[in-house]
Amino acid sequence: MRIHRFESVRSRRALAALMLLSLAAGCGGAKQQVADEARLPVLVATAARMDLLRWRDYTGTVEGIHQANVYSRISEVVVRIHAREGDRIKAGQPLITFDESGPGTALRQARAVFEDAQRTKEKYDRLFSEGAVSELERDAHRTAYDVATANYEAARDATVLTAPISGIVTEIDARVGRQAAMGERLALIAEVDTIRVLVAVSVYESRELSVGQRVLVRSEMDTTVTAGGWIDAISTSADADTRTISVEVLAANPDGRFLPGMFVRLGIELEKRSQVVAVPREALVYRESGLGLFVVRDSVAHFVAVTAGPESGGVVEIASGLQPGESVVTLGQNNIQEGSKVNPAPAESGSPAP
Repeated sequence: MRIHRFESVRSRRALAALMLLSLAAGCGGAKQQVADEARLPVLVATAARMDLLRWRDYTGTVEGIHQANVYSRISEVVVRIHAREGDRIKAGQPLITFDESGPGTALRQARAVFEDAQRTKEKYDRLFSEGAVSELERDAHRTAYDVATANYEAARDATVLTAPISGIVTEIDARVGRQAAMGERLALIAEVDTIRVLVAVSVYESRELSVGQRVLVRSEMDTTVTAGGWIDAISTSADADTRTISVEVLAANPDGRFLPGMFVRLGIELEKRSQVVAVPREALVYRESGLGLFVVRDSVAHFVAVTAGPESGGVVEIASGLQPGESVVTLGQNNIQEGSKVNPAPAESGSPAP
């Protein structure tokens, strides 16, 4: 969807250049010089019909749609890291391996107990089939085997940490040769094909928001990196400390340009107004009679009272008082009044942007 925006030349040099052009007309004859000097230089833009989108900007931090921290379950030295930051990993793949011979791990002991319980179970299974032992004796050794198996698997899982979910390894805090503390966070894995951004908005602003509203997500580092999103959820109560409402935005991220932890800007579309009459914001002036602007007709400036509507991207809707196609003064209004003769020059216009 295209948003039109005028970018008026604010620099005084632009107005000075127009005045020099007016004064430099002497070579065209004395009469022409007098006529040009009587006109005041102004910049003008044309009122036009356009689709006007009203946005509100926020900032937020990216999270994966699903993400999981990986914590150390033992206090032991890291001997291998199986993935680097930015790598894709599948659930269950090894991620970090600890020294299994170190004092912090019970893997060797658990393995020995498991292997002994396995041999004993197999022996009593065979004896039971031969009628040499009772079912109660066989079941007791099967139970001991099950307990030993669970302990061995727990010790193995604590020694070799695996990815709890499939996604991208966004953070690795572990280092080979460094001892990790029990409960220390060592890695973060996030599913980022879709990203989540949490935004805090005031209670007043939340009244204009609703689930499903369109959102444009832009990178703070590079504004050309964008993604389309939508409001997925709005909190029904305000935070007790900040007095703000939490809004959750989801956005597609198929090429993985947005990663967890990145700061982003969000443009939330509040309203679309189709084919309204609009002018640059700089055209509006305030007089004792109220809000208005100067319209140029046959090189004469006329003050016109108007009613302004919503504004977006430096463009404001004129709800009444102006017709499309009329030229309005965007720079030089302070030097003119009703009926002033002017020498109009077009203001530059820029590319639309939300």
